[in-house]
Amino acid sequence: MGIGINCAAVGAREQQKRLEVISNNIANSSTAGFKKEIVRFEHFLSQATATNLEQGPIRGTGNPLDIALSGKGFLKVQTDQGVLYTRTGNLTLTRQGELVTQEGWPVLGTGGPITTNNSNAALRIERNGQVFDGQQAVGTLDLVDFPTEVSLLRAANGYFRPANPQAVATPATDCTVQQGALEQANFNVVQEMTQMIDTMRVFEAHYKILQTFDQMKQQLTTKLAST
Repeated sequence: MGIGINCAAVGAREQQKRLEVISNNIANSSTAGFKKEIVRFEHFLSQATATNLEQGPIRGTGNPLDIALSGKGFLKVQTDQGVLYTRTGNLTLTRQGELVTQEGWPVLGTGGPITTNNSNAALRIERNGQVFDGQQAVGTLDLVDFPTEVSLLRAANGYFRPANPQAVATPATDCTVQQGALEQANFNVVQEMTQMIDTMRVFEAHYKILQTFDQMKQQLTTKLAST
């Protein structure tokens, strides 16, 4: 009975973790550039989350400060945690004309932060990442990528960092910029909802098994006490 209870408890815990991850995915279905998270069970008692970094669909917005990356690559952003990497391209300008993320972190160009004359209408971003304020070039987005063997860890708000702090980003060779568009979450909401329903059913099955074992234990204890 002990083995059965343990197996049911581990199974319920695994499904509970999967529910948490799927719920978070669904909650971020409208977040620009969001990458689906999945649960991996390495063996019976070990589980870990991983991120699917595949590109999501691109939707036009018409906002000149929105950019979508097509292909493999990331924007470099200077944060209070050091340089982080993101594909979330809903950018904005500070009062000083600096190109920043929604959190206010400077988006880095090949020569450092990019500063304009604070004119959204005049801002033009080419496919290669070069930024123009009217006819004047003000910088080039530092588009980077990592070798396939480098694992990326999820940070807050759609940012990533390499698991190995010594890993070095290299210039992205297969990445272009689309101005006036945003990359959408890279999963299908209906499929995630279906997985959630299936996971809930499996969780409930494990929970019922636990209840059955608990009832059997109580009955056995009652019988032993009456003898």
